[in-house]
Amino acid sequence: MDYGMIGQIAKAKFYAEERHRIKFLNFEVSMVGDNNTHTITYDQGKWHCTSSFFQQHGWSSHTVALERILKHMVEDVKYNGKSPAQHSAEISQIEKAQKYTDEPHRVKFGKFTAVFEGDNNTHTVTYDHGKWVCDSNFFKSHGWSSHTVALERILKGMVEGSSPEGVH
Repeated sequence: MDYGMIGQIAKAKFYAEERHRIKFLNFEVSMVGDNNTHTITYDQGKWHCTSSFFQQHGWSSHTVALERILKHMVEDVKYNGKSPAQHSAEISQIEKAQKYTDEPHRVKFGKFTAVFEGDNNTHTVTYDHGKWVCDSNFFKSHGWSSHTVALERILKGMVEGSSPEGVH
């Protein structure tokens, strides 16, 4: 392993601890709930979920759990102008959100685009059903980068990896 690769691995570890450097622009995930699997999408701060609760209230246990899992990397879920947990149904949603937050293995990313503030430049990372792309030069020559490895670490178990064996 050359020094460039070692530097990328060290940088990835550092970046994974600095989540504020990463902003998701959009994503699509499936989340296995207690009763059904739901699709949640995020696009430039706008959330959508296939659950009936979301259709009625504009938020759900699934969107709140993802907001918590992706803390600092997405905009907060909007509760349509009121605080959650004012009614028993909302209390139940918040309790489920905590459970789902503690069980991130329920989440599977299908695709996403994220902007990554590196030490020298801002990079765009995309993921589409196991295929990673990063606009960094290192990625172009090696098929992985500190940015993709950092996201793999943060999203452990929620995405398929791209980095060589032993890099994590």
